[in-house]
Amino acid sequence: MSTKAEVLSKLAIRTEVVKPKRIVFVIRPEDLRKVFEELIKTFGPESFYLSTIVGVDLPAENKMRLDYYVHFIPEGETVVIRTFIDRSNPVIDSIIDIVPGALAGECETFDLLGIVFRGNPYLKRGFFVPVDLVQKGIHPLRKDSGV
Repeated sequence: MSTKAEVLSKLAIRTEVVKPKRIVFVIRPEDLRKVFEELIKTFGPESFYLSTIVGVDLPAENKMRLDYYVHFIPEGETVVIRTFIDRSNPVIDSIIDIVPGALAGECETFDLLGIVFRGNPYLKRGFFVPVDLVQKGIHPLRKDSGV
């Protein structure tokens, strides 16, 4: 039987350790769906859950970072699946059709950072951001938003 590290390492560009027992698997954005499909195929959909999606604006690099925190239930272990997208065209494929628990994280990240999750029909402004900022077209977690 494959381990999580073996499955995730197949699609990872590199791995990092951010603290004891917290491994980050850095992947290409086009491999995001493949990663989750492989986790489901290998371990089953009930073996893990996506606890959160964290978006980070990196304007100096013209990138945005997405961290998907995945908690494996039997082991009580959390890993991070990390990818970077172009800040000037912040679009990545949605995973809500294969991991329904991604809905809130994708909606929040869209509203706060303007990252579009292609294929998610539920994206809308004003989900987390106050109406006055939405009306001004401001995504408050972008470093150049002025908020």
